[in-house]
Amino acid sequence: MNHLDLKNGLSGLMRLKNEGPFIKNCVESCIDALDELIIVYNDCTDDTPEIVEEMRKRYPDKVKAYAYNNHILSHNLTEADFNIAKNLPEDSPRLHSSQCNFALSKANYKYAVKIDADQLYFTDELKKWRDVCSGDIPIKWNITFILGWFFMVYFSAYRHLSSKCRKPCLWMLPDWLFDLVITSYFNYAKWRLKKGTAAIALSGFNVFKDIKWYIPFDGFNIHPPYNGEGDTLIFRISKNTYYTKFVNYKSRSVTEKFHHSYKMMFAGPMWFHLHANREYCWSKIKKTKDEYPELFVPLEEFSLMSYKEIHNRLNKKSHTLYQRILFAFIHKAGIKKMKEYSSLLK
Repeated sequence: MNHLDLKNGLSGLMRLKNEGPFIKNCVESCIDALDELIIVYNDCTDDTPEIVEEMRKRYPDKVKAYAYNNHILSHNLTEADFNIAKNLPEDSPRLHSSQCNFALSKANYKYAVKIDADQLYFTDELKKWRDVCSGDIPIKWNITFILGWFFMVYFSAYRHLSSKCRKPCLWMLPDWLFDLVITSYFNYAKWRLKKGTAAIALSGFNVFKDIKWYIPFDGFNIHPPYNGEGDTLIFRISKNTYYTKFVNYKSRSVTEKFHHSYKMMFAGPMWFHLHANREYCWSKIKKTKDEYPELFVPLEEFSLMSYKEIHNRLNKKSHTLYQRILFAFIHKAGIKKMKEYSSLLK
């Protein structure tokens, strides 16, 4: 569909391969905060297609499902497959980026957001942004947006100075300042999203289940407390929004790079990320937890920690400076939501 013909609203784009254990809970957590959910699945050897069909029947007005079986070469590639994938032309149907573009082409609404199956969404938080996209909440410029603009500039200065100092300059982000300006910043971000001049970066909390739920500080398996550093966006669909292949030689993968022309602004946490609980991850993370129990903080204790305390416990070699700078915003913007939505994990 031509992007000029799209309706007001928010489309979720979910790409799946063998995600059977996660699909139902993920869909149930986000479906009420979306106008539609486009599900594209490929090369499945588990019950993913059957579960997707069940979700389509349960939500026939919202869920649209498409098989995309082109033997995609993306993650966990052998050396031979990696050499093939990295040399594929941009329009090859075997690229994950082509699958992403296919999903995007099926959207019927003006705005879109990537939905990952291993995430449990904070429905009401996501819905606040969906209401902006759908026009249910009219947004007109007002004087408080100046404060939101000021904080946007201030936060950019914080990130720049932190990069220069090679550490997060936390003295620049005191809680009192954050509490004073964050509502104005979010309202300003919503106004710019509606105007089509900004994309909104979403984030969440990594969680791990053993006897109970924990927040990991696991530098061995690269599971920091937070998830999302600008790779999940709510954005307005246009001719300038598309995916190309991204070659990662270190992990021997060929994934996707998203292209857009928007100013990137940030929202608070929107989900619990369950990746550490995948079958192929759980055992090695449990082994790390048994050897280094101090790296796993119970959910309820984590919600009481300041970001300074959290930063002092992070593995500085495993978590990049950019991550640690952005984590400060994620924590201060959404730590209070953790308790509110912890019932999702039950």
